[in-house]
Amino acid sequence: MEWMISYENRNVFMYCPLCSAKALRPQGKNAFYCPDCGLVFYLNVAAAVAGLIFDSQGRLLVTVRGQKPKEGMLDMPGGFIDPGESAEQALRREIREELGLEIESMEYFGSAPNKYLYKGVRYATEDLAFICKTKDLSLARPADDVKEVLFLRPEQIELEKFAFDSIRDFLSRYLMTIQKAN
Repeated sequence: MEWMISYENRNVFMYCPLCSAKALRPQGKNAFYCPDCGLVFYLNVAAAVAGLIFDSQGRLLVTVRGQKPKEGMLDMPGGFIDPGESAEQALRREIREELGLEIESMEYFGSAPNKYLYKGVRYATEDLAFICKTKDLSLARPADDVKEVLFLRPEQIELEKFAFDSIRDFLSRYLMTIQKAN
């Protein structure tokens, strides 16, 4: 993947947030420089979380995105980490907001880089996945930005139907783990 300042961001970030000059220039792979005041404005990686949640039959809980970007595509529950939150706190909050569920326990699964294009800005993210256990999955209800909740058996998972590269990466790793176990 190309991680340099994207075309989208060059057209969005034109004005210096410090001196307001229309002078920002790309600098390196994640910054803009203002020659008028000397500010270097960094577009650092945003952190996000995703939960792999399985029912008693071994089916994976997946969501259908109810909003842009990638509305209507499949996803895993999760979202961006807010300032001052740990990854674990963010995942508990996101699962509660999106599904109405409380996480009982979670175990780190892995991380993957991602690109998230929203309203003309391309964000570089680092997504952290956790395997989660919840009390009663029958209580899962779509809320917030989730349109629908589905449960898929491993053989029903079609990677191309998932919205983001990082989620496809997590699911690919998960499916390889299952194949090795069989």
